[in-house]
Amino acid sequence: MESRSRQGGLRRRAESQQRSGGRRSAGRSARCLGGLLLSRVRLRRWIENRLGIGTASTESRLDADVKRFVDALQAELVAAKDESERYRRITEERGVIMGRLRDERDGYRLEWEAASAELRRLARKRLAVVSDNGATRPSGNGRDAALRNSPPSTLRVLCVGTGRDGTTSLTRMMQEVFDNQGNGDRAVHEWASSELNELFCQLKETNDPSFADQIRQTILDCPHACVVGNGYAAVLPIIAELLGDQVTLVHLRRRDRAACIASLVENAELSPQNHLYYADSPAARRKRPTAFHFGEMSRQQWMDLSLADKFGWYYDRTHALIERYKSLFPNTLSVDTEDLNADNVRLALAQAAGSAEAPRAFHVNRFVDLRHVPPDRRSFVQRLLGQLDVQKLAHDDLYGLRQVLNEMVYHLSHFPDAAPGALDELRWTLSEMHGLLDNRIRDVRELMERVGVPSETAGAVNGHRAPQASHGAHPGR
Repeated sequence: MESRSRQGGLRRRAESQQRSGGRRSAGRSARCLGGLLLSRVRLRRWIENRLGIGTASTESRLDADVKRFVDALQAELVAAKDESERYRRITEERGVIMGRLRDERDGYRLEWEAASAELRRLARKRLAVVSDNGATRPSGNGRDAALRNSPPSTLRVLCVGTGRDGTTSLTRMMQEVFDNQGNGDRAVHEWASSELNELFCQLKETNDPSFADQIRQTILDCPHACVVGNGYAAVLPIIAELLGDQVTLVHLRRRDRAACIASLVENAELSPQNHLYYADSPAARRKRPTAFHFGEMSRQQWMDLSLADKFGWYYDRTHALIERYKSLFPNTLSVDTEDLNADNVRLALAQAAGSAEAPRAFHVNRFVDLRHVPPDRRSFVQRLLGQLDVQKLAHDDLYGLRQVLNEMVYHLSHFPDAAPGALDELRWTLSEMHGLLDNRIRDVRELMERVGVPSETAGAVNGHRAPQASHGAHPGR
């Protein structure tokens, strides 16, 4: 009994010590961080605040990481956009600066060309020209006694090319320059070009000096301020002799040689009238200079060439002649067809005519297919439609009417009345034309009365003459 009591006491003492040791162990685990006594809740909060872990779930941590990544990426994109905008502004500013530099360069080039031309004019030796009677006379604006009664020519801009190289568009540009000036000057396409070609060929074939006099007289009789086209390259020395000091020579060249030759070939096949020695057609009547006129080959050798080879020679020879003789003129300008619409080129053309206002770019009607037009009507159709200014037609209600009337009058005034029955046909056409116009004039007057146009105003409108038709050569040149 006593032993059981002693054993029970021992067990109670051991249990008491065990409980006391557990309390000491728990106390030691609760003590940390410099001896501070922290509870489990406070410890968990401290860990969450310092390490960012604890009660936050994995999904929440991922959302936070994604948000930080998206914010950083957006900031980088905004910075890249700002940098791209800055480079765009720099590029635009650089383009503006380069444009200004190009304009200055072109201005300096034009000034240099003008100064160079003036220097050539001042330094050019005035050669003595032998007249037909053997006497000598100074070159320049001197004229033979037989030509002194001619009125002074008004020609001051001469634009020379091969044809099929933008001469029509260039003519329209120069006419707009004169229209802006308001002085009534005219620019004419292919004025007397076939006549001068014919006279030059006759001079070379016969050595008859009277043909040279006819060339001089034709040039002196030119009533226009500007002439554009072909037919002038071979007679440039005579033009320089008579009018060199007052004329600016514009050399028009189509850079695409093959395309120009192909167009010349097609034009000669469709409209052979002014292509004698070139087109193999009985309709070819007017002569055009060839290699045998310059002693480069015999007539038979020339005739054996293909049409494309003939026009290849013509292209090269024409531009060589212009380059050779341009030193005879104090003022010259070289223009490529492909650059006609460039701002600096149009301004230079205006300055050549004494104006500071550049003309608009022109695009004539190129959609005329003459292959299905009867040969005897091709020239009329090409004049009527091939030279139609589509841009002007879109902005000027009266332009189409003037164009058709002008070309119709020109066509009838050049009607071949020598053919059998042609005169009767011409009379019938004129009568029908008069009746048609008379009927339409009555309709116009009725419309004017309907909108309240006074009768005296109507008379003034009817009395206003439209610009006369251009009496240049047919476009088959």
